[in-house]
Amino acid sequence: MNTKQYRIKDIAKMAGVSAGTVDRVLHNRGEVSSSSREKVEAVLSQIDYKPNLYVSSIGVKRAISVVVVLPSFTMGGYWEQIEKGIKQAAYEFSNIKLKIKFLYYDQFDLFSCREIYNKALSIPCDAMLIGPTFTDETLQFVCRLEASGIPYVFVDSMIGNTNPLAFYGPDSHALGRIQARLLTESMDERRDVVMLRARRVGDESSTSSIVQRSGFLAYVREHHPDMRVIDCVYDTSSPEQSREAFDELFARHADIGGIVVFNSRAYLIADYLRRRKLRNVGLVGYGIIDRNLAGLRDGFITYLLSERPDKQGYLAIRAILEYALFGKRGERINHTPVDILIRENIDYYLRHMAL
Repeated sequence: MNTKQYRIKDIAKMAGVSAGTVDRVLHNRGEVSSSSREKVEAVLSQIDYKPNLYVSSIGVKRAISVVVVLPSFTMGGYWEQIEKGIKQAAYEFSNIKLKIKFLYYDQFDLFSCREIYNKALSIPCDAMLIGPTFTDETLQFVCRLEASGIPYVFVDSMIGNTNPLAFYGPDSHALGRIQARLLTESMDERRDVVMLRARRVGDESSTSSIVQRSGFLAYVREHHPDMRVIDCVYDTSSPEQSREAFDELFARHADIGGIVVFNSRAYLIADYLRRRKLRNVGLVGYGIIDRNLAGLRDGFITYLLSERPDKQGYLAIRAILEYALFGKRGERINHTPVDILIRENIDYYLRHMAL
């Protein structure tokens, strides 16, 4: 890693241009010949130059407006942590005139998503930050953004056949494989495993859960080809209907050894296992939210994965600012780390977790 601090005059000397030319390239202002720009950009790439948003934005007078489109959430939820990261970035870069407009849709209702996407398109902005759930709706949405020349960044899920400025989130296929390995290695392979999917209005499933499911099934087929995998759909909006779905699941399948959840609501099945006193069923979910943590602590969730949602939101805003201020593009696909949590390490993790 190159840790040397380069000044504008250092970069100018390396590129064989004036310091004023380097300044214009870094701040994306004024006329610069294509040959001079190419020389400066080659040096910036060579030294892995990263602009200092605290210092380099001084004197920038225009406001940068960002529309953020996220699924709605309850307090302590997964998407609240992504919003927390966004607000943390806005606070840290408060020297920049940043205007953020938040819009929320029901992630379990395609028609709600469509309505909010249409509303977002009516708001003038410099960039959009999107937490996508429905693939086709998002594809249509970003096609209109691209036609209007509005850059966008994805968090949580990457949508194929799109051209975002950046994506920050887990590798969903790898996440599914991790869940499969953790679950199958903690249970008797002669028993059945259940994949829980949330029922959604207007569409079968979310973008990320489809990819996770694919990764999960691929691992099981490779390593446990004789293990029976059962698909179960439940209603996240109705605890009563969820309980009925789980009652039917356990009545029909008496030898369930493990369950995987492809969203942050593992606590729903953990609550059910707790009430039924079913301690011999492994459960793997993700999302460091309060109710999931309670399930992990009392042993009804076996493993909990964290994809650093606050970091996703923080880095997405930083990428937008670097592009808006300096025209700088970083890596397009940025996979956040996946932390594996168990009852014995959760308190330490929470104490020492940093953005």
